[in-house]
Amino acid sequence: MIDVVVTQRVNAGMEEAFEAIARQVTSNTLSQDEGCLRYEWYRAEAPQTYILIERWTDQAAAQAHLKAGHMAALMPRIMECVPEKFSVMRLTRIE
Repeated sequence: MIDVVVTQRVNAGMEEAFEAIARQVTSNTLSQDEGCLRYEWYRAEAPQTYILIERWTDQAAAQAHLKAGHMAALMPRIMECVPEKFSVMRLTRIE
C-alpha cells in the first residue's frame, strides 16, 4: 500500500472554488480510479491550507490516477486557485 499526504495552499478568496473542484476530483477518483482505497480532503487550521490524504494499493495505481482523464480535465481549474504546486509526501508504513 502507498499512503500519500498532500498539502496545498489556496489563493485568498478562492476557497469555495477550490473546494468545489476538490469534491469533483474526489468523486471521480473514488468512482473511476482502480486501486484507490482512500481519498479525503481536509481544511487545515492554517488559513487557505488544505490537506489531502490518499491511500493506493500500489505505486502503479497512484501514478495512473495522476494520468487519468478526469485529472487532466480538472487540473487546470485547480491551478487557477493555487499560488504554487502541491507539496507531496509519500509514506510507507512500517510493519
